[in-house]
Amino acid sequence: MRVGFDAKKAMRNHTGIGNYSRRCIRAVEETGVQVRYFYGRLPVLGELWRNFLQWWSVRRAGVDVYHGLSNELPFGIRWSGAKSVVTIHDLIFLRFPKTYGWFQRRILELKTRYACRVADRIVAVSEMTRQDIIRYYGIDPSRIEVIYQSIDECFLRPLTDEQIEAVRRRYDLPSRYVLCVGTIQMRKNQHTLVRSLPLLPADVHLVLVGKPEPYAQIVQQMADELGVASRVHLLKNVPTTDLPAIYQSATVFVCLSRFEGFGIPLAEALASGTPVIGATGSCLEEAGGPDSIYLAPDDYKGLASVLRQLLDDPQRRELMSSRGRTYVQRFSDRQLGEHLLDLYHRILTTSLS
Repeated sequence: MRVGFDAKKAMRNHTGIGNYSRRCIRAVEETGVQVRYFYGRLPVLGELWRNFLQWWSVRRAGVDVYHGLSNELPFGIRWSGAKSVVTIHDLIFLRFPKTYGWFQRRILELKTRYACRVADRIVAVSEMTRQDIIRYYGIDPSRIEVIYQSIDECFLRPLTDEQIEAVRRRYDLPSRYVLCVGTIQMRKNQHTLVRSLPLLPADVHLVLVGKPEPYAQIVQQMADELGVASRVHLLKNVPTTDLPAIYQSATVFVCLSRFEGFGIPLAEALASGTPVIGATGSCLEEAGGPDSIYLAPDDYKGLASVLRQLLDDPQRRELMSSRGRTYVQRFSDRQLGEHLLDLYHRILTTSLS
């Protein structure tokens, strides 16, 4: 069997979907399957090739299964002779359309709807995404499979005190802090975390790691108004190599995002042994597991109450940490590769029967 991947995000994107693409490709390669990569090398001409002529390259390469890793498939993929799979990460552009520009939203809608319509199988990264595909596009549920993404093994390896301390000094991290990792944008809802700070002990800080969008100014303004600006730390351009130490030295990880396709930072926090608090209403319960704590996204008073309890109860934090490490084992490269390979085999077997 020869598997082809759309490698655009794997080559050019160094965050969420790019990480997912690289991990999928690596996981399948490690099963011993022959893999081919497809991506446009030139910015404009490359995009035209990816969207309208890539099917011909797939056909010439003799690919058996082609997997689009980022909500899209090339137009005309059925002419390639390959079976097709597409990963759908989320339909946030339909749930929260105002968070996207008109043109960007239309392009996403066009590509995602087409991919869901023509794909032989659809991979949803969570049960919530699967339900959204059924709800918004009316896709037959039997064509959709939930296959969880994997996390980088660097988050599973405990660091020495010296390694953690070196990173703490590099970013001037406080001794006790609540951590949130993710783009600082309205949907991620970081301002609710800021609102909880005045209700917490004065030595507890908030560390936000992620690319700042204009919403970051709202977060900073709220911190100023509440008198906690000195306790809010915004870190951007943090390399993945430094993240494990930032996770492992945090007291608690919190993500009260209004909606996510999966919520990989929760799984990274669990792997790092950090207790997790997530938001209800999307898929975060899938990423955080049954032993994490979940609250309504706007419940800053409830968040402060839970945080005070955890801060004062190291035994409970340790129990959550231990159970979280066990739960997160399901998000491994090995399981990802096995599930994808099983899906590809079933698609080919069905087509031959």
